[in-house]
Amino acid sequence: MKKTALLAAVAAVRRHACLGSLAATLVLPTATLNLTRPRGDTWQVEGALGGASGAVGYQIDGGIGSTDADGSDIDHHTIAGHLYWHTDNWNLGAVFATTSIEDDVTSVDETVYGIEGTVNVAPNAVIFGSYTVGETEFLIDLDTWNADIGLNYYFTDNFRVSGTLGTGNLDAGGGADVDTSSYGISGEWQMASAPVSFRAGWSTIDTDAFGEYDTFSLGVRWNFGGTLRERDTATPFETQTGLYQRVYAIQ
Repeated sequence: MKKTALLAAVAAVRRHACLGSLAATLVLPTATLNLTRPRGDTWQVEGALGGASGAVGYQIDGGIGSTDADGSDIDHHTIAGHLYWHTDNWNLGAVFATTSIEDDVTSVDETVYGIEGTVNVAPNAVIFGSYTVGETEFLIDLDTWNADIGLNYYFTDNFRVSGTLGTGNLDAGGGADVDTSSYGISGEWQMASAPVSFRAGWSTIDTDAFGEYDTFSLGVRWNFGGTLRERDTATPFETQTGLYQRVYAIQ
């Protein structure tokens, strides 16, 4: 029974997931405000604020949005806090994130916490990763864990290519669980003559329950000063919750 309910829960989330996005972004060296308008019937506004005071780094990010799924509006919002030890070569700390999804009938929350970090492995290359555990309720209670790793490579301070790879698990108890994997690639380039950058990305999530599906995104950002790399240094983390942020392709 739990196995059947778990498959139904994950499949229901998948049916409402967005399949692409077109974004416009207002960006500061230590703050971002993103307006995302997917090609489907979803919209999202998100932002991040971060920096470091000596050896202590901090970041707060969040977003709100809505999806029109089969005529029913599904609202979602997310917020995360990051506190980490900062040096010129690496960051290591903790993250707490929560995502809520609600429609006219139900409201569902997902909460995760864990560790995350980045390390400069070359003058132009940064490895980032995280390990999170969490819980949510969608028809049944679900426990999750996810391990993710990725690489940012800066061809210049204003041109970055990123790749990510992750693995995880959704556990409903009593032996009812499914494994998940996710991966993606993206790129962003900022003009030298104007503080405008363009980005494109592709990601996918695969589970034992319903196979895999892809998300493709295109974006335009406006940066009020600073390079692309300076912005990434101030807000280095994009850790996602285990289920909803990945399936809905939200940040």
